[in-house]
Amino acid sequence: MLRRRTVLAAGAGWTIVGASAVRAQTWPNQPIRLVVPYVAGGSTDTAGRIVAEKLTGLLGQQVIVENKGGGNTIIGMDVVAKAKPDGNTLLLGAATMATNVALGLKQPFDPLKDFQMISTVVDIPDLLAIDKSLPAKTYAEFADWVNKQPQRVRYATSGMGNQPHLWGELFRTRNKLNLESVSYKGAADALRDVMGGHLPVMIDVVLPTGTHVAAGRLTGIAVASPERSTVCPDVPTVAELGMKDLESAAFFGLVGPAGLPAPIVERLNASCLETLKDPAVKKRFAELGFFTTGSTPQAYLDRVRFETVRWTKVVRENNIKVEG
Repeated sequence: MLRRRTVLAAGAGWTIVGASAVRAQTWPNQPIRLVVPYVAGGSTDTAGRIVAEKLTGLLGQQVIVENKGGGNTIIGMDVVAKAKPDGNTLLLGAATMATNVALGLKQPFDPLKDFQMISTVVDIPDLLAIDKSLPAKTYAEFADWVNKQPQRVRYATSGMGNQPHLWGELFRTRNKLNLESVSYKGAADALRDVMGGHLPVMIDVVLPTGTHVAAGRLTGIAVASPERSTVCPDVPTVAELGMKDLESAAFFGLVGPAGLPAPIVERLNASCLETLKDPAVKKRFAELGFFTTGSTPQAYLDRVRFETVRWTKVVRENNIKVEG
């Protein structure tokens, strides 16, 4: 009886594997949903649509962007975590796959176990900029000015606990700067107060802040990318300033639910990498402040793990708390 059960179980296993292989061979045979866990209209939504447009041509099926904003991206992520792993529901994964864990937010899934990483897509680096009226044009002058102030100098961020805010705290502690953060509900309000002279410092990703630096309305001090940003090319990188360990970006990638068949993962990875090699795609992303990346699924998973550890340490050391 034991042998018969073992044979039957083995046969059932082969049936499941065989069915999965057949599905992978016939995929895609229907339109594909690409869930973007943000509302429509922002740069992240635009990035998702650029990827969807190119993948549509490469895969021979329409890739439709579906915006599921809210819950610090948890709502959209949950849709994909619970989706059938057949390649027909994908996610534009965000840096929140790491930062939400670092912040201790309750999530109905495990970002490291309930998703299949496919490929990184783009990075948008962090940027430190200051009121143009300040007596500083370089990082050295800025640091000297900050640490001579009798009280902590306030810097604006676009949201408590978001990736640029965490980088701001890392930058502050790494360089022993006399700074403290003030969090807004978006970059627009934060920028308005900095350019209006109410706060002297802004820390955010390069867009939209970098456009104001390029226009001369703010002074750029440092960008956290490995190379200079096309949005504000006169701003030195952290590596140029001797702070390579402070390279940092909000990062995005293509993700599926756990259990996605290997042949589908391989085809999606190859299609994503081909998308990112397209000069027209690279140009469109550069105009939005993004650097194209592209990686293996394992490299993407390793990055999420690294960023989770990195930001967990920052959150704990700076006692950062957000509701959720």
